Amino acid sequence: MAATGAVGVAVAVFAGLGYDGGGPAPAPKPPAPSTAPVTRATLVDQVRLAGRADFGPAQPLAARSAGTVTALAAPGTVLDRGDAAYRVDDQPVVVLLGALPAYRALADGVSGPDVRQFEENLRALGYGGFKVDTVFDKSTATALKKWQKALGLPESGTLDLGRVVYVAAPVRVAEHKQRVGDAAAPGTAVLTTTGTARSVTVTLEDRQVALVKVGTKVRLQAPGGTPLEGTVTATGPADTADGDTGQKGGGRTRVTVTPADQAGLGGGDAVEVTVVRGEKKDALTVPIVALLAVGDGYGVEVFGPGGRHVVPVQVGMFAQGRAEVSGPGLAEGTRVGVAGQ
Repeated sequence: MAATGAVGVAVAVFAGLGYDGGGPAPAPKPPAPSTAPVTRATLVDQVRLAGRADFGPAQPLAARSAGTVTALAAPGTVLDRGDAAYRVDDQPVVVLLGALPAYRALADGVSGPDVRQFEENLRALGYGGFKVDTVFDKSTATALKKWQKALGLPESGTLDLGRVVYVAAPVRVAEHKQRVGDAAAPGTAVLTTTGTARSVTVTLEDRQVALVKVGTKVRLQAPGGTPLEGTVTATGPADTADGDTGQKGGGRTRVTVTPADQAGLGGGDAVEVTVVRGEKKDALTVPIVALLAVGDGYGVEVFGPGGRHVVPVQVGMFAQGRAEVSGPGLAEGTRVGVAGQ
């Protein structure tokens, strides 16, 4: 009785599946094919790179006179015209602006372009009574004495070598190379300086160099910040040692990006740099997995009221997991087969 009841239940189950017990059980139906709609979208082909925000390479600021270092501007300090970078024997070494380095003492009767450069700085600091030219005369010496008095220096009217240091633009103190109490000596770096604005640097491998050139616009994204625009302003050999060759640069390229807004970089070092290689607006697109090999090209399988058939397509840009396509009968909303979905 129990066996007869079990058979009855089995027959009822198969009957519910369309099987009446009079022959072999039917094969299970294959799952419905996966499809996706053709969409119209903007495709953006972009590459994301890891960047670092910093103040650029540090440059040494060397002493030009001997003595004992008695004070140093703190790291992070911005040094502009008239600021003391450090003190030797408790006397300031003053930053001035100019392209020509100080190479001699200046006194009454000396002439040359270095005189003009110093006089331009003296005038910019608010001292007058002299003509800005290439000749250091008594009127220049008189103005210099007033400046020396303001600095707490002996009013000699002579600018000793080592009293000033010229930089092309205001700089930021990066690192101390000597400590208070150390002996300063001509040619010895007392501290290092950088520029005052941060930029973003990216090190590229050879295969990536074609991504950017000077003038390329990129997008910068600091963690927790908002995207901002940047511009590639310099490229050159990387300064880091290559791990394989041990040689400087190792064939890699250092790319410098200047941000449109310093504040947008935030306070951290890590910055994502996005380079847009191409963009296509209002493109007809399908998932890349919808593409089929058709002869020497591509096609997609179209599903519609009339059944399913393969349509050859022309393929354009690939980006974001999709491909730009065009072909007969394809329109936004058309459903196409997708493999593996």
